Amino acid sequence: MHIPRPRPRTRMIADDALIPLINIVFLMLIFFMIAGQITPPEALSIKPPNSQQGRAIEPERILLLMDAEGRIALDDEILTLAAVRERLAARLAAVSATAEGRVSPGVSVSPGLGVTLKADAAVTQGQLRLLLDQLRALGIERLRLLTQQTAG
Repeated sequence: MHIPRPRPRTRMIADDALIPLINIVFLMLIFFMIAGQITPPEALSIKPPNSQQGRAIEPERILLLMDAEGRIALDDEILTLAAVRERLAARLAAVSATAEGRVSPGVSVSPGLGVTLKADAAVTQGQLRLLLDQLRALGIERLRLLTQQTAG
């Protein structure tokens, strides 16, 4: 009795070699989806007001967050208004000292420390006024208020 040998399937062998590659690609995809983070989470959950005009800007050096309850966050830490004032005063002094070291003696320097404020749309005028008065008292010359651009 003669038993015929089965013929090797060349197509199936090529398909079998792709299965481990596909497994590795999917494992890498899952790893990067879990491990990757596009932007770090902010200290406060904020929904900024909408704006129909304006332009996209690059982020400033200092970002202040203010939520609907009037809490303020700086450097991903929730602070009181007095603590925010102290930290901003220290930064202003550091920027001023750095700028004075870069220019020639006798030239007046106005560093114009820029602050970006991302406030919730539900923040009251009184809460915002307290913060703006503190910033003005520190001598901060540039303030940008972040808004969302509405479609249409």
